[in-house]
Amino acid sequence: RQIGTIHMGGGGIQNELFCQFIANAANRPVVAGPVEASAIGNALTQWIALGEIKNLTEGREMVRNSFPLKIYEPQHLFEWQEAY
Repeated sequence: RQIGTIHMGGGGIQNELFCQFIANAANRPVVAGPVEASAIGNALTQWIALGEIKNLTEGREMVRNSFPLKIYEPQHLFEWQEAY
């Protein structure tokens, strides 16, 4: 199965060079955010268990609408392929 987009969350996404290098090395777009992914995932799990939100799909929509995401497109493909 081929992966079209890489989703990253957590503190490491604050390093923009790291995110860009992942996009370049994998030749895939990277969607980065949110920084506090673990805490947000924990909260979503609890809200689902309490019936405050219906399911994970609704939780993911809440996250998309509540936190900024940054997209990194692959760059310098020739150089990265040559290094590989």
